[in-house]
This record gives sequence, structure tokens and C-alpha cells, in this order.
Amino acid sequence: MIRRLIRFSLLIPLIVMLTGCWDRIELNDLSLVTALALDVGENNQIVTTIQFQLPRSLSGVGGTGGGGASRDTAVRHAQGTNIADALSKLQRRLPRKLFWGQCKIFIFSHEVAKKGIQDSVDFLIRHPQPRERSYVFVSDGRAADSLELFPPLERTSAEVLRELSDMNLGFKLTLEQLSIKLISESKAFAIPYIHILKKSKSAEPQQTIPYIYGTAIMKDDRMVGAMSEKVMRGMMWITNEVGEYTVTFGMKDDSEGLISLKPIRARIKLVPSIRGDQWIMKIKAHVEGDMVQNETAYNPADPTVLSKMDKAFEEAVRRRIELCLNQAQHKFNADIFDFAGAYHRKYPKLWEREKKNWDQRFPQVEVKTEIMAHITRSGLIQAPGGMPKEEVIE
Repeated sequence: MIRRLIRFSLLIPLIVMLTGCWDRIELNDLSLVTALALDVGENNQIVTTIQFQLPRSLSGVGGTGGGGASRDTAVRHAQGTNIADALSKLQRRLPRKLFWGQCKIFIFSHEVAKKGIQDSVDFLIRHPQPRERSYVFVSDGRAADSLELFPPLERTSAEVLRELSDMNLGFKLTLEQLSIKLISESKAFAIPYIHILKKSKSAEPQQTIPYIYGTAIMKDDRMVGAMSEKVMRGMMWITNEVGEYTVTFGMKDDSEGLISLKPIRARIKLVPSIRGDQWIMKIKAHVEGDMVQNETAYNPADPTVLSKMDKAFEEAVRRRIELCLNQAQHKFNADIFDFAGAYHRKYPKLWEREKKNWDQRFPQVEVKTEIMAHITRSGLIQAPGGMPKEEVIE
């Protein structure tokens, strides 16, 4: 009798494990969402637009390119008092359950961003399915317009934005990083700003892509302005997020021609200090780059000439940093570099007394730059290619 009870007790866990698939949902009952766009609708309500995969594209039917994305995805939208309400209405218009595990792109229109994004971020973070490593953007116009494009290369416009972000050519921000920045000491941050590329003359209707151009500047969860692509580069230097992009500059003596370097490697350090009532932030930057084009008459093989090129490189980096600092401090008054966090870490007690005055303090912070730049490689040739030897400056 005892043996039978023991055997029966051993079977109970196995019986429980057999019920593991009781709540499964088949793939053909799901609608795979690839992107979500948020716009302002009538009566100040929110409009949610989703891009989702069509079932036949998942089975390999249909092509890519040349407008093939129109057969791979579809777009639907609904309006509600908030995201949860709008999505519940949207679900009633679809015969399949929305699945957010594949959604890698979230786009706020600039109108939504100006109103505030905290409530929207709360929904996205609280929901169990959206990935925290998904990318977040602010659109120049309607956010939904970016989802209604048919890329010539990728299957979906959401995939275009994901690929562009992964290439590290510009600034990028994930949902997880956004949630952290919302509660940071500075209460200011940047979000990649997207535009729609003008389609070529031979392209079919809507056959173009969204692309990243500059950043939206956020303060207290609201958009206060936008920085151009050129100014954004300075922000990436300060925040130590320099990616795979090209730096082009001229020599200090205003000689003809430019020098281009790529890739760029950088180590950035923020050093805060306080002297009396003056708050000082020193930006230490050690940067390196490989020469990919030399339009000048200078020969980088000469150590003296190379030293001059390094100085010109330093000045180019300094100008980019100062241009961004000027706009952040005096145009937007937004600490997108998190200087506040650096002061808090070094002066925790003083920061607790002064943090309420940070809006008045930040524009007055004296920023000093200490930049060391070096061109590490000049390429396969030394003297400028195609230039007579007697014209080369050494």
C-alpha cells in the first residue's frame, strides 16, 4: 500500500507538467505587430497606428523590394482617450490577437511629444509584451506616415529604422533608456528625430523610407525643440556615443581642400568642479580617427604636418561640442548631457540643496574642453593621391 502511494505521488508532478500548454495561442491566431505610432486626434485624444505582418508574407509568399513591402504589412489605426483605450478599440477591428513581442519601433509624433510622453511610456513599460530594447523616435510630421511607406530594400519601414539605429550612424535610444532618462537628475534628454526621405522620380507611390535626422530635445517629458544633424554630432561627443560616422575638416591656415576621417574612436570623461559660486564642467576627450580622404596638399607622412592635422582635428571636435553646448544651455536650457548626474555623484550633499535651482544653474555652468586628437592611419598612400610631387607640402 505504501509503495502504491509513493508511486502515485511521483506521478502527480508529471500530470501537472502535462497541462503546460493549456493556454497556448497558435501562431495563426496572432497578429504580429512590428511598429506603433502615436498621434494626436480629434478632441485631444490619442490615435494609435500599428504596422503588422500579413500572414501570407510569413509563409514566404510575396516578394521584397520594388514596393513588395505593400504585400508584407498592413496598417490599422484607432482613436481613444489614452493608448490602452485606443488599442482596445483597435483589437475589436482585427480578427487576431495583437502580439507585441516583435514590435521593435515606437514613434511619437511631434504633437504628442510637445504634450508629454510620460503617460505613453508608462503604458509601454507596464505592458508585459513590448521589448524594452525597442527603439523610440519622434517624427517630424504625423507618426503614422512613417508606417505607411514601402521601402525598396527592407520588408517594412519599421525594419528600416531598426537597421539604421543598429548601424550606429546617428543617435539612438531604446525604451529602457528612455524610462531611465525620464527619472534622471537632469529631467532632460534627446530622442532621435525622423523625417521621411523624398522619393525618387522613378519610385512608386509611398516607395521611400523614414530616416534619422537630428534629435528632439525633451525637458520634463515634453518636447521643447529640435537639434539639426550637425548640432546632434556635438551631443554625441559629449555623451560618449560617437558612432560610425565621418568627420570632415579643413586645415587651420585656410588652405584649399578638406580632410575626412573614419571611423572615429573616442573616450569622453566629464569632470565637475565648484569654485565658490561658479560651477565648472570640464569635458576631457581623447579621440582618434583614420584618414579616408585628403584633399589638401599636405603629406601626413611628415611628423610636423601630421601634428598640424591633429590640431585641426581637435578644433573640429571642439567646434562641434561648443555648438551643441550653446544651444542646450542658452536656447533650450535643457541638460541633455546629464551634467546634473555628474554633480550629484561628486557632490551629493550639496546637490540635494541645489537641485531645485538646476534650471537657473545649468545655463551658467562654465564648460571647459580638453581635447586630444590624433590621426592614427593615413591609408595606403602617404602623399595626396594624383598630385605632382613638387606641389605636395611637407
